[in-house]
Amino acid sequence: MKLRLPADLKDRLAELATENGRSLNAEVIKRLEDSIEPDGRPAKSKAIDHRTLDLFAEKVGQVLDDREKKRAKR
Repeated sequence: MKLRLPADLKDRLAELATENGRSLNAEVIKRLEDSIEPDGRPAKSKAIDHRTLDLFAEKVGQVLDDREKKRAKR
């Protein structure tokens, strides 16, 4: 089977494959399998993307810094 992907998507998948210790082909298969329930229905999303996690971590850091500054003023 031949599959044409946008270059940026292919590059991102290749990066993820490397991070996960898989070949590009294995990464694509894993992601496709994870997206389909055994009965053929689409799987519900279980993952939070890295950008969302980074934004959350940044906000938590800001809240903790603000809290520490308020304590230091007392």
